[in-house]
Amino acid sequence: MSHYVTTHNANGEAIFTSKIPTEHVHVPTPFGSMNILSTTHNTPLNVSTEADIDQYAQDRTEGLGQRICPNNGTATAFVNMKPNASSPLHRTMTHDVVVVIEGELEFHLDSGEKIVMKAGDSVVQRAGMHRWVNVTPSDGWARMLAFAQPVVEPVEVGAKKLVTDFRLPEGLETYRAPVR
Repeated sequence: MSHYVTTHNANGEAIFTSKIPTEHVHVPTPFGSMNILSTTHNTPLNVSTEADIDQYAQDRTEGLGQRICPNNGTATAFVNMKPNASSPLHRTMTHDVVVVIEGELEFHLDSGEKIVMKAGDSVVQRAGMHRWVNVTPSDGWARMLAFAQPVVEPVEVGAKKLVTDFRLPEGLETYRAPVR
């Protein structure tokens, strides 16, 4: 699978940039890996220069540190989950659109509600406390496509103020979970 990014030549015609290698970069996670497909660091995005491409080239190889997406921008990534893997129960201060591409995933909420999502299913996740569990039959991998953008912090619901929160299961205490 290849990845392409466009830009413009001096005549204003769309062309493919050579600044971004077409091979995907896998950023390891405790439950599998991520392929960062796109990042922006501000909205609206200025594409009159290639500053956004230069920043994305850095983000895709170095990752986003302890963040899910840049503070004032967006991120798009494939999330690849190992067979039978589970993410920690977590809340990020992001609005996420997630589409299951391959496999089957249980999507758990802190209320106790859960659904099983299959290839083609999608969810809009609005800074809620959640966990992903790969339940793909025959010990298969699961893959989802995620689009994230930051939300106003804190999220206020009634008298509660909700913030980034990661509840690490035993054995992942040393995992520094991403924030934002």
